Amino acid sequence: MSRTITRAVVAAGGAGTKMAPITRIMPKEMLPAGGRPILEHLVHELRAAGITDVLFVISASKPQIPAYFGSGAAYGMDFSYRVQDDGAGPGAPVLAAETWTQGQPFVLAFGDNLIRGAVGSETPLKRLVASTSDCSVLTRVFPAGSIPAHETLLGAADAPGSGPGPAAVAFGRDLLDHAGAQWVHACAARWVLGPFVFDALRACPPRPTGELYLIDAVRRWISTGNHLTALPLRPDDLRFNCDNWETYHDAVAALRP
Repeated sequence: MSRTITRAVVAAGGAGTKMAPITRIMPKEMLPAGGRPILEHLVHELRAAGITDVLFVISASKPQIPAYFGSGAAYGMDFSYRVQDDGAGPGAPVLAAETWTQGQPFVLAFGDNLIRGAVGSETPLKRLVASTSDCSVLTRVFPAGSIPAHETLLGAADAPGSGPGPAAVAFGRDLLDHAGAQWVHACAARWVLGPFVFDALRACPPRPTGELYLIDAVRRWISTGNHLTALPLRPDDLRFNCDNWETYHDAVAALRP
């Protein structure tokens, strides 16, 4: 069944402690790369994927974001803002957006991640939005022995280059396991989610830290017989998780004019 996704929730509430002290005065999402803030790259990425309405979920310590982006009119889009507490976890921005999504599927994007497709090719997010799954995510495939810290893992993957191109993979109850795998899918900060996710999050207990994790809710949903579609990034797609100085510097170098 065809559908059109025009709404996106941007999670931009994290404290950015790994990039202190600068993040005490400037949100990590607003650090510059390639002549514009990281978050502005995401805005252009969303617009290219057909998104017209964006809800930024931010913390109270990030007034710079609405001050910079305003109503969205300068981008031909409509921007809204909601404030959440720091430390609530990556599932909290989703729950904060429940009424705003109006019962429609939506994109969830994490604002400190910069993703670019190869020049002249369709963007990864546009490929993801074109999927018909109620729950889908961009992934990066890593060797099991060299997965960067803090990546959220899904399941086993084929070795890159072993086929004609990265194909979407459906992870179900019996497949969401990477024990003994040589290559692994890791979430790449862009999701398409249906309204199911709100009940799934409410049914999911927070972790001992008090944080609510989206992946925990998705795993519970899969355990009831549903599927998660993973769409791997292509080898020439770029993704930078700019929550630390090393990756941020890599992004700046890659986007240097």
